[in-house]
Order: sequence, then structure tokens, then C-alpha cells
Amino acid sequence: MRLMKIKGSATIDDLLRMPKDGRKYELVDGEIVVSPAGMRHSEIAAKISYIIATFLEKSPIGKVYSADVGIILPNENLRSPDVTFVRTEKLPEGKSPDSFGEIVPDLAVEVLSPNDSPTYVGRKIGEYLECGVPLVWLIDPATETVTVYRSLSQTEQLSAQDTINAEPILPGFSCPVSRFFR
Repeated sequence: MRLMKIKGSATIDDLLRMPKDGRKYELVDGEIVVSPAGMRHSEIAAKISYIIATFLEKSPIGKVYSADVGIILPNENLRSPDVTFVRTEKLPEGKSPDSFGEIVPDLAVEVLSPNDSPTYVGRKIGEYLECGVPLVWLIDPATETVTVYRSLSQTEQLSAQDTINAEPILPGFSCPVSRFFR
């Protein structure tokens, strides 16, 4: 992934003025970061969104969002996880706001792109955890693995042969990891 940065003291208003060109824009430390994703990346993120959305039809405890959502974290960075889950009680009146969410997600999912640098991804995972996201999944399409982060010191790597759960965030949710990649 090639990152293009617009340097300076960018704001959310600047972000809103970015072209509607299908790219994913985030506001990070006063810079607008553009990170387009490939088709495999998008396919996996869509599959995970679908799996969680299907679970939520039977257990309507929150909402799942795709990569175009904007989440303003407590550090004032605006991030767009590839998949985001937020419990209903965190949403204003239990509904999705029309604007960016000023909410700490309950689950943030990031799907690695072939050119993602370990430093960039590590920083993003650390940021989610430092801002209070209790569960982060890092999906690696190349190795068909998921690294589950509950903190920087509490991690678990799962392979396609394993089953993933999201306790206590999504009570009762479990899924074979292989479904993310097939």
C-alpha cells in the first residue's frame, strides 16, 4: 500500500472536502492519510461484516459498519477500521448518527494489505487499544490468520483451522476462521 499524505494541520472539515473518489481517507495526527485497498482485502472485510451482521440479526446487540465509516477516537484521530462493531447502548438513542461517530468501538477489524508496513499497522492497533477499544482483530490474508488483541500484552494468533469468538463483546458469537478467507 502506498500512503499519500497531505501535510499540515488538517481538520475534519478538510477531510470532508476530500474528493469522493472511492479511496479511504483517515485523519491521523493532523494529516489526511489515503490508503486504497485491493479487491481481496475488500472481499475479506465484506465477508467479516456479513458474518457479524448475520449474527446480529439473531442477537441485535449493536451495529456493524464497513470501511467507509468515520470514527473519531478520543485522541481526535478519525479512523476507518475495515469492520467496526459498536454496542447499541453506546449509540445515541440506540441509533447510528448521521455524522462521524464519536464513539470508542467495541471491535475494530483491520485486514492487512500486501504493502502494509509493520510499523504502520502496529501503530494503528496500538492506537485502537490505547483509545479503549477492547477487542481488535488483525486479519492476514497471506497467511490466513487472525491475531486477536485484547491489549498489547494479551494477544492470540488463530489459523484457518481455529474458531474465533468475540467474548464478551459479542456474547455467543463464534465462527471458523476459515470462513473469513473462503
